[in-house]
Amino acid sequence: MEKTAARYRSEPETREGTTELAERAQEAEHERDTALARYHHYEIASAAFQIGIVLCSATVITGMTLLAWLAGGIGVLGLAFMAIGLFAPLAVHMV
Repeated sequence: MEKTAARYRSEPETREGTTELAERAQEAEHERDTALARYHHYEIASAAFQIGIVLCSATVITGMTLLAWLAGGIGVLGLAFMAIGLFAPLAVHMV
């Protein structure tokens, strides 16, 4: 009986004991949190790129150079969020 209980607590060969399952669950939670953080950064980067594109279109229509500079700045902001999402998704907390 105690042998079975010990096997349920820890079974390193198959990683199916409660201790190993808890470790695997923590690893999966970390992967989930990282993926969610990347998603949020990529969403903000995508929105910045889209706003930049709209401002560039407005520059063509109106001829206002200020809009082109603003679009470029927002595009750089989008690149920054994309880089954060790619290289350090947990560095900046978004949610």
